[in-house]
Amino acid sequence: MSSKVIGLMLILGTILTMGVWVVFDIDTSGMSPSDSMTAILADKNKAEIASILNVFGVMSMFTGLYFLAKSLKSDNPVSNHFSEIGGLLLLLCVPLWVVLVGANISAIDAANDFGNDVGATIIASSTALEMGGILLVVGLFMLGISLTLLRKYKGIIGILFIITSVSGFIDMIFSIDIMGMIGWMGMFLMILITGILTTLKKEN
Repeated sequence: MSSKVIGLMLILGTILTMGVWVVFDIDTSGMSPSDSMTAILADKNKAEIASILNVFGVMSMFTGLYFLAKSLKSDNPVSNHFSEIGGLLLLLCVPLWVVLVGANISAIDAANDFGNDVGATIIASSTALEMGGILLVVGLFMLGISLTLLRKYKGIIGILFIITSVSGFIDMIFSIDIMGMIGWMGMFLMILITGILTTLKKEN
């Protein structure tokens, strides 16, 4: 796959994932599944649009990262191992994150047909998939090592991927707000920057 296609997938995926979160976010943090369902139903059109766009976003972003990892094949066996494992972990993110970000659609339909309690059950069940974030963290960490070893983009992008993924992992363990900001926002920002640089890169 050409670098331009990979880059466009990363750009589009990040915009649809983070852009939708900024514009269409319905804040349900700290709420119980029942309260979350009530908040979602109060603005269900926004929730449905956000979920649909997020589904396409995560598919584009994680598939782009997988193909980026595949494009790093080189004569360096250590780099190859990291890129291959990292790419597979990022590919595994696709089904998990699609279900996670698309859960609101199923929950809304179930709530309309069978009542809020059934919709809340789907919301509660989907939270178990939040551990899919560990696949993103570890996958990007390994991708960062491969980029650093190959000195891609002068090694800067790889190092930043390592820093942000470690920060995200620390936030998952200790729930430190500043580490979460650096980690999660940093990872998505670096994916966007990588997409732009990959798009601009000349083909060999």
